[in-house]
Amino acid sequence: MNRPVTLKDLARSLDLAVSTVARALADSPQISHETKALVRTAAEEAGYVADSAARAMRRGTSSLVGLIVPDVQNEFYSTVAKAISDCCHDHGLQLVLSITDDDPELELHHVRNLCSARAVGIVMVASANPARETVRLLRVTPHVQLVRKCPKVESDWFGVDDVAALRQATRHLIELGHRRIAYVGGSTEFSTGAARLEGFRVAHAEAGLDVAQAVVETGGCDAEYAYAAMARILGRPGPRPTAVVTAGARIAVGAFDCMRARGIDIPGEMSFVGFSDSPAFRWWGSGLTTIGLPVREIALACSAFLLRRAGLQQPSNALPYQAMHAPTLIVRGSTAPPRNARRTPAGGSRMAAR
Repeated sequence: MNRPVTLKDLARSLDLAVSTVARALADSPQISHETKALVRTAAEEAGYVADSAARAMRRGTSSLVGLIVPDVQNEFYSTVAKAISDCCHDHGLQLVLSITDDDPELELHHVRNLCSARAVGIVMVASANPARETVRLLRVTPHVQLVRKCPKVESDWFGVDDVAALRQATRHLIELGHRRIAYVGGSTEFSTGAARLEGFRVAHAEAGLDVAQAVVETGGCDAEYAYAAMARILGRPGPRPTAVVTAGARIAVGAFDCMRARGIDIPGEMSFVGFSDSPAFRWWGSGLTTIGLPVREIALACSAFLLRRAGLQQPSNALPYQAMHAPTLIVRGSTAPPRNARRTPAGGSRMAAR
């Protein structure tokens, strides 16, 4: 295999000093436009690629920005990745995507590699219990938390008002007349899971309803978990819930697939509220009611903030910056009043489907 073309090779072929070639490629004002054009043409023809590791040693940072997420099957995270990649491109940087599967050891591996590569900064969706070494490395590396707020990682955070998201969705169902509502959500180990369940409970309390009447399933974050959780809900003895609200993008997909597989009439037998706004949610029949999230806006704000912060020396006593974005309930055809519902005020002793 032929070895890569080096600066010395280019300089020798052009009969120029190595320093002149390096400055020409770096667009130095000390080099004439004619020489720059000559060097760039020769570099392109020879297939020269700059040694990013050596450049990182000189500058103290590379051109890399890390994005650490649990998975990319979740459309939320793939949208985030595209937005941050666009932001990096606009700044002459390159995004490096790392997937943890919420494994703290794998998370530490990715953080170490990004620190070793002298990344400009890291955007991360933290696991529930990051390793002590991960926390230590992040303290000396420009980074920002996205979506999840891990208390062990005391840093800047960009995310969604998760309490408001599930409060809106649940209140919508209650206002339609539903009194026995199922909830399928993620693990309460994560800030997102705990906050979304709180929003579900707050909506019940505000309506004077006993949340004990609700059917709650929490635990996983993927479609397989949600499918199984929805199957358990449908198989429970006693009155079946007349509505279900989901608290995660992949959770919504899994729960909905289970209901379709069981032949549940939506919204005739059960109303359904999804989470995030996948294009597929709009194509189903008259569309799925869901919680819309400003995903791209959050990701762009997060990455722009990180790049600004990476260029500044943050005071040691500075408080972490927190940005909470508002969700929007998008009402479509998957929610309706329950069959034979009596329109009675929420709360009190006259509740349907006790």
